[in-house]
Amino acid sequence: IVNQESINNQTENTNIQNEITNTESESTGSKNNSDEPSTSKETGANKKLVFDETVAFIGDSRTQGFLMYAGLKDVVDYTHIGLMVDTAVTKKFIKTSTGEEVTLLEDMKNRDIQKVYIMLGINELGWSYSQVFVNDYAELIRKIKEIKPNCEVYLQSIIPVTKEKSDSDDIYNNTKIAEYNRLIKDLATTENVKYLDVKSVVVDSSGNLPSSASTDGIHINKTCCLKWLDYIKNNS
Repeated sequence: IVNQESINNQTENTNIQNEITNTESESTGSKNNSDEPSTSKETGANKKLVFDETVAFIGDSRTQGFLMYAGLKDVVDYTHIGLMVDTAVTKKFIKTSTGEEVTLLEDMKNRDIQKVYIMLGINELGWSYSQVFVNDYAELIRKIKEIKPNCEVYLQSIIPVTKEKSDSDDIYNNTKIAEYNRLIKDLATTENVKYLDVKSVVVDSSGNLPSSASTDGIHINKTCCLKWLDYIKNNS
């Protein structure tokens, strides 16, 4: 498992560095666009859903891109390139005001977090045993509940990759992603947290991420991120 995780992290790091370069350029070019969609005002049935410092997102590079494209600058950002369900518990990557690096759980203790949205799993697709993934994910959920017993926890489905990526990759493929999404959905039921099927609003009729939605087959563009955001607004 350790060797496979290292391979996964190296692959993820290469993908995200290329993707973030592209997304930063697109973001800079759209800052002065007067018809840019606003994410600060809620409409319809979810006027009370505010993405502020009481809301946290835990995820890998995909969630990093999502927060940027969705304009969610006020939420608590617990994202990290290559983050997984085990390192989400152990990795010290959150900087405090004193410059000290702590785990996200340690940081969460000092915040008024009321909602946590988690999307993890794509970096774990190569793990030898899927039950280890389930066990480590369950541990993360339980530790969040210990720290914030009244917090609402949302497990998001893993977004599939493009057909081209899926057909050419033994690890990052949609058959494996579908298997892990079933595990995540069952885990949400077992741990009494909410499951959000965000993939349903970005995939095509065959269940793949459209080729036009990604430059590398994995990380998604702004259009899909805004669909993702709308799904969260309508289902939280």
